[in-house]
Amino acid sequence: MAKDVLADVRDGKFGLLDDTDRVMVLDGDGHCRAAQEDDVVMHLVSIGYVERSPARETVSCLHGVVRKPVLPLRLTRRGRDMLQRWSNLTPLT
Repeated sequence: MAKDVLADVRDGKFGLLDDTDRVMVLDGDGHCRAAQEDDVVMHLVSIGYVERSPARETVSCLHGVVRKPVLPLRLTRRGRDMLQRWSNLTPLT
């Protein structure tokens, strides 16, 4: 689960809604919705694997019918290293 969330953060699929810090999933078409993985994302933020992007990267997304600012999340160096480490693991057969 954490590996998938880190990969989604790397791909720019998660962000924080305005000043409420609610975790949102960003669609490619300018819409956003509440993320089901919000606990996992916030835990990864708290342990330093994920961080907020700079304020200049804020995007405007439709949340329902209301346009709101969303600050994308990005991986830290530790997060990129952990994603690489987990990606290198092979499944047991």
